[in-house]
Amino acid sequence: MSIIDITPLLSLIIGVLLIVFILSKRSGLGNDKKIRIVLASIVFLYTFTAFDYYITINNNGNTTYFGASYLFIHLLGFLLYYFIALFTNTTINLKRGALVAISYTILRWSFFFPFMKYNSLQEFVRFVKESRYDMWLEWEYIFMNLINVVLFTFAFFRLRTSPFAMDLNQNQSLKHKWIKLILIAFVLLQLGILISDVVSNFKIDNYESYEANMKFESLLISIFFFLFTFSIMQFPVFAFTGNFEDLPKSVKKKYAKSALTDSSELFNEINELVKNEKLYLDFNLKLNSLSERLGKSVHHVSQAINQNAQMNFPDFINTFRIEMAKKRLLEPNPDTIFAIYLDVGFNSKAAFYSAFKKNTSLTPTEFKNANKKITSA
Repeated sequence: MSIIDITPLLSLIIGVLLIVFILSKRSGLGNDKKIRIVLASIVFLYTFTAFDYYITINNNGNTTYFGASYLFIHLLGFLLYYFIALFTNTTINLKRGALVAISYTILRWSFFFPFMKYNSLQEFVRFVKESRYDMWLEWEYIFMNLINVVLFTFAFFRLRTSPFAMDLNQNQSLKHKWIKLILIAFVLLQLGILISDVVSNFKIDNYESYEANMKFESLLISIFFFLFTFSIMQFPVFAFTGNFEDLPKSVKKKYAKSALTDSSELFNEINELVKNEKLYLDFNLKLNSLSERLGKSVHHVSQAINQNAQMNFPDFINTFRIEMAKKRLLEPNPDTIFAIYLDVGFNSKAAFYSAFKKNTSLTPTEFKNANKKITSA
């Protein structure tokens, strides 16, 4: 028996251990439980796939549960994109995303409903060979994989372009590059598998071919998710959020013993400095540079903002920017939105719209139109 023969079982064991590790060890993921639940859900999808493969192979395809994981694998792209949004502390339209994902799931399940009557993988393979349904299965497979690849790619660009709350040290910078490389590798891997299947015209016409594919895919699954999970949990989410509560417990305990027992005085200093000197107009403003101006530690500055403003560093700075943007939008002859978001300290339209909606529950255009109605009334 070779290592490739037991890869589904190994992938299953590794997947279960990773899920326990994610849910029990906080590591660098911070205090937001959602981020750990979403990451655990991503790993669960592949653990379920490994379980599906293990059961199917162990029973020589004679199981009614074969292929059950395929009915859920399309959710991977949605979950990975959502995870990266949480990880990078950026907002997305969760309701719209959930609606799209649920609608797509219902459509896929409706498509595969006719195949539920087959009691084994062998029966299913015979049906595909003897009918013309294989063409529709091929197109569904291509469409599903393309959607996942697109979402993986969007997740990568969100990770690459998301601003940091602080400057990274050399170690953190290397970890960030490593995570980006893993995501790129996964996108290329998915594309490679898809192109290979298309070029070969999906020439999998017997159970033995299916079994070989399941073993090989299980090996790739276990390697990728071990590397991805380990790497993502070593990179401190504090670098994106600047939230004191996202620091590891050891670091928080260290600063809990410091002289900063009452952070309100430091917060007043921070607020006055940012407001009076309009530091928020610098789109590259970081916790590090603010702490240097104040002569305080990065963690103390973060703690003071957290405890007194009840928000993290990026959101705190953005409140000043949005207030100025609101005034600019309500001028008699306002500048373009492009000019306004650059002038108030944002370096991208997406970041401006995200912060504006988070602050006001409206887009800049909606805010401007709503105030026009109030004025005219």
